[in-house]
Amino acid sequence: FEDFRKEVQSYRPDLLALSATEDMWPLGIKLLKQVRDFKILTIAGGVFPTFAPKLALSYPEVDIVCKGEGEDALRTLCQRLSRGQSYDDISNLWIKKNDGSMKVNATEMVDMDANPLIDVSIFEEARYYRPMGGKVYRMFPVETFRGCPYQCAFCNSPSQVEMYKREVGKSYLRRKSFENMRRELLFYRDEMKAEYLYFWADTFFSWKEGEFEEFAEIYKDIRLPFWCQTRIETVTPARLKALREIG
Repeated sequence: FEDFRKEVQSYRPDLLALSATEDMWPLGIKLLKQVRDFKILTIAGGVFPTFAPKLALSYPEVDIVCKGEGEDALRTLCQRLSRGQSYDDISNLWIKKNDGSMKVNATEMVDMDANPLIDVSIFEEARYYRPMGGKVYRMFPVETFRGCPYQCAFCNSPSQVEMYKREVGKSYLRRKSFENMRRELLFYRDEMKAEYLYFWADTFFSWKEGEFEEFAEIYKDIRLPFWCQTRIETVTPARLKALREIG
């Protein structure tokens, strides 16, 4: 807490952004309490604020909640703040007003293919390294999908799908274009000198007919070891053999 306060005091940001799941929410609030006297605007996003925006905004340490995906909302908020413009109409944001009321804006979905490559340069070099199979590798994350077609009771994905279907009228389950996947894979391999990759899709094998084969064809040129996660009923001997063949 002391280190966090010193860091904030030295940097004096215009905005503090917190992303939290339910179990990490109390810790996030404890951190924000340490710097509340600096009167810095705060925004909270992630799974917990998305599904409990009113509760998240009830905390005095939180000024704004981002409900759902935040790439567009956070960028627009920062642009407005830099220009001294109003930000109370930005999609996906719930804003606490001075009188305690809330300004609720419509939920929108991000175009995954419009996102730029991840700026990994903002992290310390040590963050690139992760253990796997008894060794440490220079490892990077690759996004293929958002969402999951399954209805596990312990997971937030079914609620994400239902929320976007109800509020946006679109399916939250979607993937990046193969062109974009290839661009990212080459970036990690050639520019970031990756030794290992991990695909963080909830269910890696949730491809439509013929899509996995197209992905496998792209990955033949990458030739980096990787790990992924999936549901057991999506696994077939043919797919396992294909994964082994491409690394």
